[in-house]
Amino acid sequence: MKKFIAIMIKNILILLRPHQWVKNAFIAAPMFFAFQITYDNIIKISLGIGIFSLCASAVYVFNDIHDVKEDRQHPEKKKGHLQAGR
Repeated sequence: MKKFIAIMIKNILILLRPHQWVKNAFIAAPMFFAFQITYDNIIKISLGIGIFSLCASAVYVFNDIHDVKEDRQHPEKKKGHLQAGR
């Protein structure tokens, strides 16, 4: 059971593409360039980055589900997690 759960978590993380979240940190750039680095701003920016990252992941998942039939025919995209039936 533990192995199954670990595999499910791994598959979900791959589908969410957390490696793409790094670029969402650019949301914090205005705070740094405006020299408005305060505790409150850091909390707000962190929440903004987190919410934006989850929204971006939702779009990735929606797109993967929507395009799964077409992607199965593509030579590279057919290797994807959802397209391969994992």
